[in-house]
Amino acid sequence: MRVHLSNCGSISLMDAHNFRALDVLIEPQPEPQLAQALTRIGTRDGDSHVWLFPQVLRFLACQAADSEWDTGFAAMLAYAQQHGWVNDQGQVRAHITLAAEDQVVSVADFKAAMRALPAGISAVTTGQGKDVAGMIVSSLTSISAEPPMVGFFAHSASSMGDTLLQTGKFVANVLGEEHSQIIASFLSQPQGEARFKEGRWHSSEHQLPVLSDALASMECDIVCTHTLGTHKLVVGKIRKSSCNSASPVVNFNASTHKLVPLAA
Repeated sequence: MRVHLSNCGSISLMDAHNFRALDVLIEPQPEPQLAQALTRIGTRDGDSHVWLFPQVLRFLACQAADSEWDTGFAAMLAYAQQHGWVNDQGQVRAHITLAAEDQVVSVADFKAAMRALPAGISAVTTGQGKDVAGMIVSSLTSISAEPPMVGFFAHSASSMGDTLLQTGKFVANVLGEEHSQIIASFLSQPQGEARFKEGRWHSSEHQLPVLSDALASMECDIVCTHTLGTHKLVVGKIRKSSCNSASPVVNFNASTHKLVPLAA
């Protein structure tokens, strides 16, 4: 069996029924990211081995109710024990295999594909008073209705990242045709109060910036963040929302477009 550490943060188990081999396949990734991933599965032993937690392998295999798999796994651990490949903590030793390359599309091809994906435009805001912050996103998405949650992606180096995490709350303001000046301001002005000179903004009960005439405004508590590649997924539970009648806009091919209804 083979534990796969991807460079997007996921950990999976391949060839779960192969009890004659055990290694850890690692995709190219920064050393700090790799070190963090390895602590989730065991203890590093130099550059070529890892001591793995058997319970992690069992969890990744998702075979807890399979007696045949359990028998094979127990035999594998017993064989490893006989050869000195199990330490005093009960961890089993596995080889590290480094993937030669990451077979993915280029950044240019990725961006070209994403430009072909129409997406709504929102202003995500946070902070209070002079410490307000905001950014334009086209990644706002519905996550759950019960409980009500939405999420978006922000670059790990985003200028509003620190304020967002310190505040622990955000407002997702869905923008429409009449908000072109807000989009321009958020994209061109430095982070902070300068971005909020355009538009009808008011402070929420928690002093967060809310766009009064947004198509929808959702005031959220951050309940989860997770780093995936260059970006951080931010998930919020919606505490309050409001809606207005307006015409939506979408981001398509790196520009903003109005929506035109199809003829009946």
